[in-house]
Amino acid sequence: MARKHTDTPPYVPKKGLIEILEQIQMHKQGDLIEGDELHKRGVSRHLIYPALAALRFLGLIDQEDRLVGNHHIFNRQTPDRDAQKKIVREAYGDFFESVKIPMDSEAEARSKFEQVYGLSERLMNSSFPLFQYLAEGAGMTLYDKGGEAAPESDQAPDHRDHLKSEAESGDEETIGKARHSGVQIAVTIQVNKYTNEKDIIRMVKTAKRAVHLLKKSGDAHY
Repeated sequence: MARKHTDTPPYVPKKGLIEILEQIQMHKQGDLIEGDELHKRGVSRHLIYPALAALRFLGLIDQEDRLVGNHHIFNRQTPDRDAQKKIVREAYGDFFESVKIPMDSEAEARSKFEQVYGLSERLMNSSFPLFQYLAEGAGMTLYDKGGEAAPESDQAPDHRDHLKSEAESGDEETIGKARHSGVQIAVTIQVNKYTNEKDIIRMVKTAKRAVHLLKKSGDAHY
């Protein structure tokens, strides 16, 4: 019987987990995986914490962030699909013990995943796609591809570490709201896959400054 998992499923963007999995391939069992080292090797700092949490959830590192020795099954050149399937089934044991796959549709799989783990819609937007990636990468068919697709949502994950990952999708994010002379001010920024973390920080500062000037001006048109 699969080991029960009561932790919140990982919600790191797929890109972040892929980067971490690639970086740890050069390490051996017992090695300590340190965030600073990963950052020096090119992994974005905002991805490190949620990615390490994902490695713990999957059982690839222990609570001290040391590799337990099974990380090589995710080597992109020589993946071990059967071992990956076992890892995914065990890590997401609550889900697999509650359903029989393949399910009828993506919408049904998503709904059941949300129900089992009690996730908000915002967390679902990151945790479910990552689960799909891991399961399908291990050769598992979660649902009938001809079934109804899960409804899309324009909500962003509520963890601030996801700011850059959501920016890469090109979505608009509301970054500040204020009320002025009875009129609401809503400031948005438009980002795309080329937007980096420094660009976002600069745009946020500019937007905050704009809101401040609007409030200070007392112009009733805003």
